[in-house]
Formats: sequence, structure tokens, C-alpha cells
Amino acid sequence: MRIRAFCDFYNEAYRPLQLVIKCEPGELDWTKTLYISLPSPLEPLEAEDYGDERGVSVLMDDLVNQADDDSLLGILLPQIYRRHGESFELLIVQMDDVEEILQLDRYY
Repeated sequence: MRIRAFCDFYNEAYRPLQLVIKCEPGELDWTKTLYISLPSPLEPLEAEDYGDERGVSVLMDDLVNQADDDSLLGILLPQIYRRHGESFELLIVQMDDVEEILQLDRYY
């Protein structure tokens, strides 16, 4: 699994806009919540780096934080699978949603 950030100019500053999680086919268990720790600093991702992998947008309703460790971001994979009926190699999360769930401002 590789965690990177798509960055671009927003409000006159270059900042991460999307968290992109790239997984190998079959790597994720779509019946469980995926918990990840965000690397710091986040590795930047260019638009051409997306490649041909199939991706899905992770909605705010798909995100949780773990009560024991508020630095872990939880992604409700079963909820995404129910909505789309298939698995994906890229999970794309809006950084504003990540910040709201984890109450962070350290990533830029």
C-alpha cells in the first residue's frame, strides 16, 4: 500500500488536496475497516501518476477515527463496497475530510 497526496494551488498556496491510497489487487479486505497512519511529510503525486488503476472517491461518511489512537484514519471499506459492488486499486479522499475527521492541520 502506498499513501501519497495530490497537490495543487488552492487559495494562493500549493497544498495537498487529495489523499491517494494505492493498493495492489486483492490487498484490501473489503469486509473490514481499513485503518491507516498518514506519513509525514506526505509524498506528492502528479496527475499523470494516477495511471490506469481503477479508483473510487471516499466520502466523508466513509471515514472514521479510531478512539484509541486519534492519529489513525479509518476507511469503512464495506460501506464503499456496498455502494459500488466491486473493489478498487485507488482510494481517493479529500484532504479537507481527512483534516475534519482527524482534526489536523499539520499536513501543510
